[in-house]
Amino acid sequence: MIVFQPNINQPTQELVAEALKTMMEHPANNELIDSYRDNKRRMAMAEAHQAVEEFVKEAVATDDYKRWLAAELKKDERRAKKQIPGSDKDRVKLYITQKKSSLPAIIPTITHFVESKDRWGRTALWRIQKYGYLSGLAVVDGDHVPNPEECIAEWLQREDFNNLGIVCVFITPSGEGVKVIFKAREEWGNLQDNAYQMAEKLGILDYADGQTKNSDHAHFIPKMSDVKYIDWDALLTYENQAYEQKYGEAYRRGESEPTQPRWQELERQRKESRKCTTGSVPVCTQAETPVEFSQEDEAFIKVLNEYYGPSLPPHTKHDRMQTETSHWLCYYNDNDAQKAIAMAKRLDWVKEWNPVPGEVEDLCQSAAKKKLLTRYPKALKELMDKAGINLGQFAVADKNINPQSVLPFDRWCDQIESFFDVFPCLREVCEPHPRRLWPFLLFASAAMMGTCMDLTYYYFYASESERTRLNYIIWGVGDPTSGKHSLERLMNLLLAPIIAEGEIADESTNTWKESTDAKGANKEKDIRPAIYNRMFGYRSSNSEFIRSMINSKEEVDGEMMGRHMVTVSSEKDLEIGKAGSWISRSNMLLLSFHGEYDDQHYSNKQSVSGRYRVFWNLVETFTPPTLAKLVNERSVNSGLDTRTATIPMGEDDFKMMPLRRKEDSKTAEYNETLKQWAYRLDQRRGELPIWPLVEHVHQWCDDRRAIAEFNDKDKADWLLIKRVPYYGISISAPYSDMRHWEEREQTGTYTIDAQDLALCDLVLDIQYRTQHYWYYELHRQYYENQLRDAAQQRRRTSKFQECFRLLPDEFTTEQLSKTFGYANNRSAQKTMQRLEADKAIERTMRGHYKKLVSELPII
Repeated sequence: MIVFQPNINQPTQELVAEALKTMMEHPANNELIDSYRDNKRRMAMAEAHQAVEEFVKEAVATDDYKRWLAAELKKDERRAKKQIPGSDKDRVKLYITQKKSSLPAIIPTITHFVESKDRWGRTALWRIQKYGYLSGLAVVDGDHVPNPEECIAEWLQREDFNNLGIVCVFITPSGEGVKVIFKAREEWGNLQDNAYQMAEKLGILDYADGQTKNSDHAHFIPKMSDVKYIDWDALLTYENQAYEQKYGEAYRRGESEPTQPRWQELERQRKESRKCTTGSVPVCTQAETPVEFSQEDEAFIKVLNEYYGPSLPPHTKHDRMQTETSHWLCYYNDNDAQKAIAMAKRLDWVKEWNPVPGEVEDLCQSAAKKKLLTRYPKALKELMDKAGINLGQFAVADKNINPQSVLPFDRWCDQIESFFDVFPCLREVCEPHPRRLWPFLLFASAAMMGTCMDLTYYYFYASESERTRLNYIIWGVGDPTSGKHSLERLMNLLLAPIIAEGEIADESTNTWKESTDAKGANKEKDIRPAIYNRMFGYRSSNSEFIRSMINSKEEVDGEMMGRHMVTVSSEKDLEIGKAGSWISRSNMLLLSFHGEYDDQHYSNKQSVSGRYRVFWNLVETFTPPTLAKLVNERSVNSGLDTRTATIPMGEDDFKMMPLRRKEDSKTAEYNETLKQWAYRLDQRRGELPIWPLVEHVHQWCDDRRAIAEFNDKDKADWLLIKRVPYYGISISAPYSDMRHWEEREQTGTYTIDAQDLALCDLVLDIQYRTQHYWYYELHRQYYENQLRDAAQQRRRTSKFQECFRLLPDEFTTEQLSKTFGYANNRSAQKTMQRLEADKAIERTMRGHYKKLVSELPII
């Protein structure tokens, strides 16, 4: 079906007008309409005289029918669901209907459609109401109007005809109806309100059809002899922006039902009349086969009826079925469209809806083809649970379930245990604690060791010219009593040098404050000692925090390097809401991952002014609800989640701890080992010889990128992959450096070997899988929403772009002048020169050109 779109720019309006006139006057179009009318009239007469079999026998013998049937049967072989009925009678009816469907059509109620995707993912200006913008024209569709020509003649003789705003009146291709296109009035209401109001003024309200209420409804063009009145200019150019502003958004939401109480009551009465006419006994066609429902199916139907209720608002029914119910039913039934249709017809609100015949079937079949759902939505899962249905293999990854049942904790812990005798301190870190904590303790301990050796650096492929530091944001997520206290043990041991420095700084600062207060307001104050604390909890001043960050520096290999501030907290749930804490430092947290610059310049004397790079490592534990506050649908695009290592701490295994009155000798030995290594790492300076690790993570990242690209360019997956290599290096680097400590002291460097790469692979696997576990769905929805929002943006092409699009791939100067509406070829020369300069066209010979682009870019 060819659809002509009005409201296009000059001079294309003249071209469309000529094309419409040509179509209406074309012998083939007139012959098609005459054939449709004749066949429809003869079928009606045959049904009236109970002579359908004779008519069908005569119709199937015609050459035109045979050609049509051969073509349709050939198409049917390629269709997933057969559409050609088996009986000759039904085939002849379809043959007659498709004659009208092959006619060209026009959509006068829409100015334009924005780009959208069809069920196969093709992007174009598809005829879909939610992507259309109203022109301000409305249509009265009068079906089976008695003596239509006499009716129209009376209208044209009315004194007020010119005041009605009518732009076109024609007899429909069936010969039994009338269509009136007119300028809609805001005070009358939406398009359907206007249609009923105009039908009443014209005296055909009883024949006015309510099925054209949607703004994207196309109207088949008639023969030119059936057009009784037409204003070409108004039909193709009229646009009422005030009407679009008032009613456009409602139509794009699918709200096309009448808004005026009078017409709402009219439609209600008509619906009741149809029910009385058709009766309440459901009719089953030959194509339908009985569907048997299991007990689970019946339970699911019951909870759906409870969920939706007996009815829905009129303007939401089609959209609810299209966007939600059909997809739920198809996903539940493993994309079995027929079973989904059968279940849909069992829903109370669908029975009350009384949809257009075939509407529910089309929506469910479309949903089955699209297969949009890849997992159970939360609302659907809750309904399934309520129905007592076992989701089995389709169970959604609920964040409240035990992560150990989703993530390979056992394999990770086995690998960690195999490294106990390979990497120093790993046994001492993990063995005193439950196995389920080992992945988190690996990350947390490495972050604390890396903070001690914060004056080391390496070069990363993402920033080859800059020193890359060991930066960490480690989050352990677990329920209360899940073992978050283990963080305190590691902090006191692995951060012992920083804690000792902080105690000296605190004592010096407190002494200075006391002496300053004792001297009074007019006495000369002592200069504050140049000693700075590096360990900060959330109950600390931002001024003190930034003062230490600005002043804590040390020269390494000829360059000043800022020292890392560090925060360790096992009770972030309590501290996240404290004044002057998390909210005011959240920006610095984002900057800390790459050591980016920030600055502070306040007028008060106490605050330090200056520009500084943010070096701040965090190791924290908290509960899943706190994680939901930090990372959710509103904040997911900040990038905080991908900067973190968010490691689940698993669930309690219901085993008692050993009964000890005091610390045993083995644990004491472990603690002493960790503290000794902390002081050794605190003296570490200079470049880390770990370039083989950088090459290794680069290859890992490229391999995962190729998989994400293969998966239809999965942006969410690729986003999570990008920052995993940072942790692959920063977690394994301290352990590898300790492992090769003696080698480095003897030779000044060391060589990364297979064991170091194996630890790196383990860290990469943990980081990548946990990122997917927590954040993949959020990012997938984020990108899907972006695409949906972009598709809904209003897109207009300029007159110049539209004219360029109409040019053939190869054209002459005369063709361009005619298409662009120039008076002569001389006027087109500047346009030619500009298009050539923009590399949009090139000259092939004198007066002949060809396009280099199909469309001009939208500005």
